[in-house]
Amino acid sequence: MTLDTGWVIAIDPDNIGRKESWFRAPQKGARATRVPSVIQESFPGYHGVAWYWLEFTAQLLAYTAAGRYLLRFHAVDYLAEVWLNGTSLGAHEGGETPFTFDVTDTIRPGATNYLSVRVLNPKNEAIDGIVLAETPHRNKVIKYQPGNLYDFGGIISPVELYQTPAVRLTDLYADPDWKTGSVQIQAATHNSLKQASHARLHFVITERANGQTVLTDSIEVVMPSGNSVVQHQVTIKDHRLWQLDDPHLYRLSVAIEAEGIDGAFEDFRYFGFRDFRVVNGYFHMNGKRLFLRCTHTGNHVPFGQVVPPSGHADMLRRDILYAKASGFNAVRFISGVPYPYQLDLCDELGLLVYEESSGSWLLKDSLQMKKRYENSVKEMILRDRNHPCVAIWGMLNETEDGPVFREAQSALSLVRSLDETRLVLLSSGRFDGHLDIGSVSNPGSSQWEFTWGKEAPGGPKVPTKYPSGIGIGDFHLYPRVPQSSEVNRIMRTLGEGGKPVFLSEYGIGSMMDVLHEAKMYEQAGIPEDAEDYVLMRSMADRLIADWSRFGMDSVYPNPETLLRVSQQAMARHRTLGFNIIRSNPKICGFNLTGMLDHAMSGEGVWRFWRDWKPGAFDAMQDGWAPVRWCLFAEPTHTYTGRPVTLEAVLANEDVLRPGNYPVHFRVWGPNGTAWEQEAKVSIAEGANGALAVPVLKEEVVLTGVGGDYELTPYASKGFAPPEASWQFHLTDPASLPQLNHTVAGWGLSQKVQSWLQSHGVKVTLIENTSTQNCNLILVGDLSKAETASAQWRDLAARMATGSTVIFLSHLAFARGKKPDQSAAWLPLAKKGRIYEFWDWLYHKECVAKPHAVFEGLQGRGLLDWYYYGPMLPHSLFDGQETPDEVIAAAFATGYSTPGGYASGILLGSYKFGTGRFIVNTFPILDHIDDHPVADRLLLNLIQHTARMTNGSASALPSDFNALLKEVGYIE
Repeated sequence: MTLDTGWVIAIDPDNIGRKESWFRAPQKGARATRVPSVIQESFPGYHGVAWYWLEFTAQLLAYTAAGRYLLRFHAVDYLAEVWLNGTSLGAHEGGETPFTFDVTDTIRPGATNYLSVRVLNPKNEAIDGIVLAETPHRNKVIKYQPGNLYDFGGIISPVELYQTPAVRLTDLYADPDWKTGSVQIQAATHNSLKQASHARLHFVITERANGQTVLTDSIEVVMPSGNSVVQHQVTIKDHRLWQLDDPHLYRLSVAIEAEGIDGAFEDFRYFGFRDFRVVNGYFHMNGKRLFLRCTHTGNHVPFGQVVPPSGHADMLRRDILYAKASGFNAVRFISGVPYPYQLDLCDELGLLVYEESSGSWLLKDSLQMKKRYENSVKEMILRDRNHPCVAIWGMLNETEDGPVFREAQSALSLVRSLDETRLVLLSSGRFDGHLDIGSVSNPGSSQWEFTWGKEAPGGPKVPTKYPSGIGIGDFHLYPRVPQSSEVNRIMRTLGEGGKPVFLSEYGIGSMMDVLHEAKMYEQAGIPEDAEDYVLMRSMADRLIADWSRFGMDSVYPNPETLLRVSQQAMARHRTLGFNIIRSNPKICGFNLTGMLDHAMSGEGVWRFWRDWKPGAFDAMQDGWAPVRWCLFAEPTHTYTGRPVTLEAVLANEDVLRPGNYPVHFRVWGPNGTAWEQEAKVSIAEGANGALAVPVLKEEVVLTGVGGDYELTPYASKGFAPPEASWQFHLTDPASLPQLNHTVAGWGLSQKVQSWLQSHGVKVTLIENTSTQNCNLILVGDLSKAETASAQWRDLAARMATGSTVIFLSHLAFARGKKPDQSAAWLPLAKKGRIYEFWDWLYHKECVAKPHAVFEGLQGRGLLDWYYYGPMLPHSLFDGQETPDEVIAAAFATGYSTPGGYASGILLGSYKFGTGRFIVNTFPILDHIDDHPVADRLLLNLIQHTARMTNGSASALPSDFNALLKEVGYIE
């Protein structure tokens, strides 16, 4: 009997319900609720104690000889206390796994029964001594922001009442041997009688696909009163393995017939013959090497956080189906167990599972830490160890050295007492840094083995850096983006000089489409005060407001177009990542961050409401192809006549047979073929060859017209990789405008002055220019120079009388090194801040308006990472008055910061008296004569502003001193 309808719920913010016996009847004002659900569906924003009540009629007992009624909760988060008809049944702590009460003595058969459940949803303040951070809690927080789940709790899985005979099974565990076909069966039983009972156990194994019986057996046992365990071994002849492309499942059914008891108790489990381990640093499945193609999910959904909203019950199933269809062979459930139906689906589809409990991440040390951590691990294993898809138990995620890490390290013995058959990984990312502790425990091993990276006995402790430290074998990498050539080199040489490396987290996301997602909340009828809807709508509203404030309507039809273009661009970022990773033969597997836009972020390959981001599916299928090209062109934007390094590596997961395969490479440009070369792929004899085979590396110099070029390979026979190319851009230096201007300079290097001179721009020191004329003034990086107030007042006077100042570096405005002085010299009353924005997995997008400053450049819209490269700014002007003219701005949605949203000015113009000044964060000065964008942008700025700067200077405004005081140039 499923108890899923008729529930009501009320909150108990003062924690008085137990004392006032709320378990006897629902409180006035209790609200109807569905089960499963979270408290916050009925009471958004509430965290603490809540009570559930249900009135139901129990069926008469079907068994006459001491039959039993059992009440089963599949999961209640976090602490549940249960009463039936006013009698306490007990409590269960832990929010992910099932628990059962025998209610035979308290239930009223054939009559009305009253079920009460007190749920403690921990928060930052202690309730009954329980604090959120000290419990296994995933990444739940009270102060909700992207990167987290809000602090949910409640009856999150079904509740059932069922009847059993007096002798029953309480658990079944099938431990199959993939080599021999033998199955060790462990049947946990319970005899409710006061005396021992003679019983017969019947074992039937059938094939899941067709129901055909492959084995029957039975044994007689004497079952003592209470709990006992029966061990039995059987062997299946000609057994079939559970493979990724042929996930063969068997069904084990066990029935108990006890003497003197009416009825038989029967239960079943599915299992499969499968082996998964690390051999010589590489994953192996059923004796063959396997490149692990993984992604992780927090099982996060809108509104209910882990309980899909009404009308969208298939969300978590779709995650599994999407992953399998797009080329993944594994899913990591990060810091939280999957639902059983998800594991069933993975069993059926042939998708490996890497599973962690909710205690694996962000658990704070306490007096209860050891007990809570071990319970979370133990209950996870006992629930899920029959599933052949479950290949890895993960102990921790991103945990530094300390009591929790040491507890997990020592808990390997607990894992092995429950399951000797699976691979165990110590800590994803190995933030502890200890190379003298191994990351892997293979099936049957009771030790942490030195299998990956530079882990070895007596190894040093390395600092976190990327964030994992170099030498770590279980590696997390989240570099600044766009990625530099140095970062690409590090990725391509991970494992060099050591053992293979598992890249267990890496990825580049997009902006979260907060406009689409917010409308989906509205469409689904989610309450407006739901915590995640409030956050989503806030991000959407702020984006819309800034889009209007910055005047961006000339860029795209609406701001949602920007979000779509950002998600389209992500597909190329993902392809770059695949090229780098699959070209490194020492990377044994890759866990892609992340499956979806969970945690209110843009990190996923599909969106929060489970629709695909444009281009992402194709990028996944290409990236995971067993044989594929990894192509590179470095740099991705330079001048014609300068060298470009072209490289091609073939990723090969043991697909190609030994031999030589001809390949033709061509660079295709605006005028057709610009370069071509023949090469061959050589595959050596022997098993487990290199996962990546270098094929081409050439430095070429291309002359001719500027434009988009692409490196394309063509294999005429022998193998069929997905069609591939890698684009780069060449600029003809002759396309740069030749100017004829004189400018004043302050803080410009000799290199910049000489380059300007060569392009028709004469630079005169500002102190040598007349104040009687309107001048165009270029100001460089003054952060290392001692500037005086008098110099800034002189500059202000020039602007106020008609001159134009272009600040080529935002660092010019800093007074000292303190962050609150980053904009001290900015000639505005409202100075705001100039800050460095950290672009990584979560990042901003830079957007240019159609403007003369971007003439001859890729402009109007999202600025392409591969065209602009190191020229994309990492600093923003924020909190000032909106410029009189916004030329380029940046936006971030779903960013891991309070509120989840950020924006700022990259390039803008302010009026000042009869003159003006331009603020800029593009790193022009760092890339002069190195990057075409820097050169063209500087010339365009000069050409554009020179048209507006001429003639004689006007008189100083009458309120000039007041203006100086307002901007902080005088006391």
